[in-house]
Amino acid sequence: MNTETIGQNAVCRFFNSNTAFRFVFISSLFFPINENFPPLLWAIMVWSVYLFCRELIKGQYLRKIRHRKILYFFMGAALLTVIINFRENLAGNLYVLYWLSLCFFFFYGLHADRDHEHRKHEAVILLDFISGMTTLAMIIGLVLLAVFPEGLHMFDRDFAIYENRFVGIIVNANVLAFYAVMAIVATHILWKMKKADGVLGRKTKILYTVYAVINMISLFLSDSNASLLFIMVYFSFLAFYCIFKGFRKFGFLSFVLRVIATLLACVVTILILLCMRSLAQSCVSLMLTNGESKTHISNSITTDNGSVQITDDVEPSSPTTFKHQNKNIDSGRFVIWKQALGLFEKFPVMGVGKDNIVSYGKTYLGGLKYDDFHNGLLTIIISFGLVGFTIFMVLAITVAKTFLKAVFNYREKCSQDGNVLVLIVAFCAAYSVYSMFEVALLLDLSYRVFIFWYMIGLGLSYATHYERQEDNKTADSELLNISSAVQSDNFAM
Repeated sequence: MNTETIGQNAVCRFFNSNTAFRFVFISSLFFPINENFPPLLWAIMVWSVYLFCRELIKGQYLRKIRHRKILYFFMGAALLTVIINFRENLAGNLYVLYWLSLCFFFFYGLHADRDHEHRKHEAVILLDFISGMTTLAMIIGLVLLAVFPEGLHMFDRDFAIYENRFVGIIVNANVLAFYAVMAIVATHILWKMKKADGVLGRKTKILYTVYAVINMISLFLSDSNASLLFIMVYFSFLAFYCIFKGFRKFGFLSFVLRVIATLLACVVTILILLCMRSLAQSCVSLMLTNGESKTHISNSITTDNGSVQITDDVEPSSPTTFKHQNKNIDSGRFVIWKQALGLFEKFPVMGVGKDNIVSYGKTYLGGLKYDDFHNGLLTIIISFGLVGFTIFMVLAITVAKTFLKAVFNYREKCSQDGNVLVLIVAFCAAYSVYSMFEVALLLDLSYRVFIFWYMIGLGLSYATHYERQEDNKTADSELLNISSAVQSDNFAM
């Protein structure tokens, strides 16, 4: 076989690989390349349609996706909403359905693609990429902050710091905060995966520790309350699991004590993170001002005899504090949530379609304060009404039940794998809470949404793997019993 043939086979394998597609797609959203280079997005669309048609013809992959009937019902309800509202933004709403199908069948559905070990290997590569590239971006942003403590305005964007919050090179404090959170979780998962596989060396430990510290500092300086809440819920869920994982008999006193211990662990986690954030903000602020907290202001005072006297008054300066300039705890969310409810009252059953929210808001409410509702569930119920929302909640509850059953019923298997499934479930629980304050749950073409559905798919891969192991163990046990029974009969004869 010549070199040209080998190269052609490699190219064919690449474009026939769902793994390669997921990596390229996540990478294009991570940077994001799509916004500045639309031809790449068109190429990805063509590639995804090719893969979907290929899998549809083969049939095996789609049939292995768990809870797929619920997905079909949801997509059907979403399509019906688009048809009902076809006079407004038909192309845009069909495009929304396209990337919903990507979420469900290529990211959520990754657990149906090839064997579990292959999916683990894919996850290690992707999570290493995410944690490494995010940390590099944070380091560049922190260097810019040190050089330009008042921010750098370039290419019509603000870098390093904006509105008193750290934005680095990502230029949006809330988005930067999520990048940092995802890198922290990815690093934690990688640590556990490699430790369970016996490949976590000393250099890797040091590298991952640096990753975690850099991203935690960046998270604190961004002053994002939603992302900080994400981390709080993540660690609180891990505390909940540690306290309840060995709990079998629900004695009243034991149950109450465990609940109290869980609540105390949550409170301690919250207090520690709040103190760490305040300390990090104060220390970096002091470093940027070289320890100076006062400034001299010259004033002229006219005395009684008509002479002018110059005085120096020492007044506090206004250094960067990395705290919200907007003191409203809701940051305007209560207003847009009220507007969302107003739109829901007019279209409660099937909704208006995701791409119609702004135009319908203008028509029926006189305009929206923002172009999204900063709440994932609200966005779904406004987009697809009670019908779509109900189906989505059935999916969410079904997946949550699958996860909780796996982490508590297969504790030994989870432990052998470094409790990676537990970390994934903690991530999904934390993200679900986080999405109550951001649009990033389903209806947003962003890195945040697709990495969330990727993690769900990865978690289902672990849960399915454990279930199959248990089924094989049961089948082997039954065969052994049958064999023993046959041998006993033969002996008796």
